[in-house]
Amino acid sequence: MAKDKISPGMQQYLDVKKDYPDAFLLFRMGDFYELFYDDAVKAAQILEISLTSRNKNADNPIPMAGVPYHSAQQYIDVLVEMGYKVAIAEQMEDPKQAVGVVKREVVQVITPGTAVDSSKPDNANNFLVAIDSDGKTFGLAYMDVSTGEFYATSLSDFTSLKSEILNLKAREIVVGYELSEDEQHSLVKQLNLLLSFEQERYEDVHLIDPNLTALEISAAEKLLQYVHTTQKRELSHLQKLVHYEIKDYLQMSYTTKSSLDLLENARTSKKHGSLYWLLDETKTAMGMRLLRNWIDLPLVNQEQIEERQNIVQVFLDNFFERSDLTDSLKGVYDIERLASRVSFGKANPKDLLQLGHTLAQVPTIKAILESFDSPHLDKLVNSIDTLPELESLISSAIDPDAQAVITEGSIIKTGFDETLDKYRKVMREGTSWIAEIEAKERVASGITNLKIDYNKKDGYYFHVTNSNL
Repeated sequence: MAKDKISPGMQQYLDVKKDYPDAFLLFRMGDFYELFYDDAVKAAQILEISLTSRNKNADNPIPMAGVPYHSAQQYIDVLVEMGYKVAIAEQMEDPKQAVGVVKREVVQVITPGTAVDSSKPDNANNFLVAIDSDGKTFGLAYMDVSTGEFYATSLSDFTSLKSEILNLKAREIVVGYELSEDEQHSLVKQLNLLLSFEQERYEDVHLIDPNLTALEISAAEKLLQYVHTTQKRELSHLQKLVHYEIKDYLQMSYTTKSSLDLLENARTSKKHGSLYWLLDETKTAMGMRLLRNWIDLPLVNQEQIEERQNIVQVFLDNFFERSDLTDSLKGVYDIERLASRVSFGKANPKDLLQLGHTLAQVPTIKAILESFDSPHLDKLVNSIDTLPELESLISSAIDPDAQAVITEGSIIKTGFDETLDKYRKVMREGTSWIAEIEAKERVASGITNLKIDYNKKDGYYFHVTNSNL
């Protein structure tokens, strides 16, 4: 029996898939993302989509399944939510201009720990955790890719490490050392975590303090390496790594926290009925996450507790200023996640308008905080940068009526850029514009039968008869 010949396109798929064996590979082909072989079989079952085959008449037809590119996100969300990785391979050139097989490459790997999901009702963090060990102690670093938050600590034993992972509600762990059989069983079977292994390190002196312990730095750099490898883009929104000590906060096991209904109701696993639900009067998504974090990690240091209490007391003592501050915060969007969307290159006109609207509120918020006239707020006030240039740029450039999809165009206001306005006029009035040029050149040249013609090879050109040359 002759071996089935593999087409250049399928060979390209196999070459790309080789680098992502643990992920579903969504391979862009025209208006669809296609999956092949085992990926297609499994995806068809999970996503309830049709399973077909490529080369149906061959001895060994290739299983195939596909999803439309414009609705792919909903299918990706399902796979990631179930604990799978998804690699997105895009067409990197125009198929009409490509010579041979269209160039394709993976532009992003979406994993349970790197999914940028702001659709959750409580805007909860999605932490990706990295761990490393020297055989005795452990370094742990974690990050929320969608907000840029970045933390690291040291732990004395594996039990403490597991407890911290549980408290962070992590779904994916980046492992930077060789796990023992017992450790792997505990993380995978008991905690139901997706393990991703990383030995390479990504050094970033701007994010990582060299004064941290060697294990903390190692865990943080391996975490950065994994994020850069999977996201494949500039991550300028990441915040400077913050070191924390477990002992700085009240120590409670995951079981204790659950039974106390601090963040969610133990019976329903919902926010409703928890202490967090009772206390939550926040006006922004960022405030929600901060309150959640404060309840999750109660302070034990007297100085820090008193500092927080003093600030709260200032707000309690100034009713009118507090009311003004509350009103001003209602117009503030989730700027942390907006920044990440900009950094990821996924920002749409709506995101930019929300960013501009938020920045427009910042001077008001800063002025209100200054009006409290309290030394307890000085640190907060001095840390606020109003960014007037950025707010001015967004408000003057982005059309408030712009379409939600960036490819629809008409995003930039008329009058913002003279050249753009000129091009738009050409697009709108192209025919009449060409007719005007034609008439003008007839007069200037004296050639009464001069015409402007067009072909795909040369574009627009002046057409005159030989008798006029």
